[in-house]
Amino acid sequence: MRIDIWSDVVCPWCWIGKHRFERGVQSLGAEAPALDVHWHPFQLDPDAGTAPVPLREAYAAKFGTAERTEQILAQTQATARAEGLPMDFERGQVRVTTLPAHRLMWLAAREGDAQAVGEALFRAHFAEGRNLADPRTLVEAGAAGGLAAARVEAMLGSDEGLAEVRAQLAQAQAMGIRAVPTFVIDGRYAVQGGQAPEVFAQALRQALSDAPPAPPPADACGPDGCSL
Repeated sequence: MRIDIWSDVVCPWCWIGKHRFERGVQSLGAEAPALDVHWHPFQLDPDAGTAPVPLREAYAAKFGTAERTEQILAQTQATARAEGLPMDFERGQVRVTTLPAHRLMWLAAREGDAQAVGEALFRAHFAEGRNLADPRTLVEAGAAGGLAAARVEAMLGSDEGLAEVRAQLAQAQAMGIRAVPTFVIDGRYAVQGGQAPEVFAQALRQALSDAPPAPPPADACGPDGCSL
C-alpha cells in the first residue's frame, strides 16, 4: 500500500506524527499491510535563509510575544516526550532554510533509506539543536541512511535535486496542501496533523476494506499540525 507523506523537517508535529503513524501501523499486527512510503517536501518557512537565526527569536516574531513562544514550545515538547521523543528546545535550535535537507531526502529516496535520513534530520534539529543548513549535519544524517559523505557533499556542491524538489514543492501548493504533516493513504484517504495512532490505524483499515473514509477532525491542522 502506497503512503505519501508531506512533511518539513523543522515541523515538530511532523516528527510526532511520523511516530504516531508508525504506532498505528504496529497496532494492526498481522492485519498491517506492506507499505511503500514516499516522503514529499514542504516548507513551513520558505523565506528562511542559510544564516541561522535563534528559533525563539523567529517564533516570537511569528507568534507575537516571547511568552506565547514559550507556551507553544513547552506544550509541544511535553507532547513529544510523552511519545518517547527526546525533543529539547533548550539545545539552541535555529531557523534556517530546509531546502538542502529536502534535497538530501530526495537523494536518499533514490540511493539510500529516506526513512532513516528523515528520522536523523528530525533528531538533529529537535533533540540536538543542529543547524540543518550546515553540510556537516546533512552528511551525518545522510550516513544514517547509507549515503556516503562524498556523495552528499557532491550533491550539496551542485544543483542536483534542486529542480526536482522545487517541482515537488510547487506540486504540493497545486494540490492544496497547506499544512503538515499530511498523510495520503493509497492515493484516496488523507489524514492531516499528528493524529492519534488509532486514527491512522482506522484510515489504514478503511483503505484495506475500501470503505468510505470518515471526514478528518475539524481541528486536524490546529494544535496537532503545522501550517503556513
